[in-house]
Amino acid sequence: MKRIYKMSTLVLGLTMAITQPVCAQEDPQKTLIQRLDSMFVGASEGPLLKSLAADFSVGAYSHQTAVSCLKTIASRYSCDSIRLKGVQEIGGKQQLRLQLYPKGKAPVETAAYANKEFKLLYLDLFDQLYGMNRYQTSKLVAKIPFETEHGSIILKVKINGSRQPLRLLFDTGADGIALKSSLADSIGIKHSAEQNASVVGGQMKIKISEGNVLHFGDFEWKDQRIALFEELGKGTDGIIGNGLAKRYITKVDFDLKEIYLYDYGDYKYPQAGVAVPVSVPSGLFIIPGVLGIVPGQSFPGSFVFDSGAAYQLICFRPFVKQNRLLVGGFKPEYHSSTTSMGISTPTFSGKAATFAFSKMPEIKNMPISLMAGGGQSEDWKPGFDGSIGIRLISRYNFTINLQRKEIYFSPNQSYAFPYDFSIGGYLFGFDLDGSLWVQGLVAPENPKISLKAGMKVSSINGLSAEKLLKDPKLLPKILEQAEGTKYTVESQQGGKLIKDILLKTY
Repeated sequence: MKRIYKMSTLVLGLTMAITQPVCAQEDPQKTLIQRLDSMFVGASEGPLLKSLAADFSVGAYSHQTAVSCLKTIASRYSCDSIRLKGVQEIGGKQQLRLQLYPKGKAPVETAAYANKEFKLLYLDLFDQLYGMNRYQTSKLVAKIPFETEHGSIILKVKINGSRQPLRLLFDTGADGIALKSSLADSIGIKHSAEQNASVVGGQMKIKISEGNVLHFGDFEWKDQRIALFEELGKGTDGIIGNGLAKRYITKVDFDLKEIYLYDYGDYKYPQAGVAVPVSVPSGLFIIPGVLGIVPGQSFPGSFVFDSGAAYQLICFRPFVKQNRLLVGGFKPEYHSSTTSMGISTPTFSGKAATFAFSKMPEIKNMPISLMAGGGQSEDWKPGFDGSIGIRLISRYNFTINLQRKEIYFSPNQSYAFPYDFSIGGYLFGFDLDGSLWVQGLVAPENPKISLKAGMKVSSINGLSAEKLLKDPKLLPKILEQAEGTKYTVESQQGGKLIKDILLKTY
């Protein structure tokens, strides 16, 4: 997870007040209207805070960020008064039809939606001010082709007037756009401010450029902020965070290698699938999950939906420490590290007995990484428990629909492929087309071994990638061999077939 930057948010320290006797005549519906009126007339969100539901949202945002949006609205959208025109129950929610009288403008009709206790869930006017109209026809805005590298989504983008196309990683684990500083200088992007940014394991200072235009073919995305980093991940020119998915219903189809952007509205999912709830408490997409390190365990948590992370699942240090995951039966296969914007954090990797997010089918024996202590990670408090990466996400076509506060998953053609596995200090994994690759090194490089990250593997112990996919029992049988077993790995190198011998070390 690489949290790049976010709009300034208001952090509220809410304290429990002494409970006062409730008047028998108090009407929660009337109280909500009075507090809405006080907010609009007094230009302050304060009166309304006590009438917000736990899942209150503004547009794509929820929790602290939604409250920050509310503060902005209150300061900019004032009214002389509001009037209640009617109340009815719709789909289990209370709809309150309102007439607003903005200062010096014509009256405006809108609707507020509350739960059965008349705590505010959302208000149409608030949503529309942040680009979400629930009642319009949902239309296709753009179709953006992408490339994939080991499951990762790569977009070709031009910025401002530059003719140079950039290769940017589509990264839902970041809440902004980021480029390498050196590249930004070469295409004339200048910074106008500096601020702190949160990344996996710690904090760092970055530069910010305002008012940029991104071109995806004929589609233009205007007035965008770009964070400039001295160091970014290798292989791309930068990243595009989750801003597109906050502005549009965003469908990612790995089978066709296309992203579809739709207006908010009456969107219907074209494929059978499962909807997983998502919240956006601080700029990132958070979904619920349940982890079992060994059979019979159950550790519920909240996880970042992170298409920019090259792993299946990582659990962050506070979650690991709180639940004693490293000492509760976990068997590490190798010790490695995760790197985000130049900050490296040690991890232990192995397999979890089970993992599931929300209503999705339970996954068994899935690779995971557990963040170890030390450095900035020991005091890091991210506010969520881990991150689900692209090596898991890419098994599904998915639609991010923040109007419904859900991500809709449909298994794609790679769904049944084996998960990544390690042999002799090398990590192997299947790509979306069924080819087998060296995904990376998980031990110091051995000068006697010719294998490198990014090499295509032809066979393991004489079994081709095609055979390993065709018979799901073959790979587990190979990997169950005793410690010290030798493996013959054939790889394509410079048009030649090269054999390496790897030794099982765990």
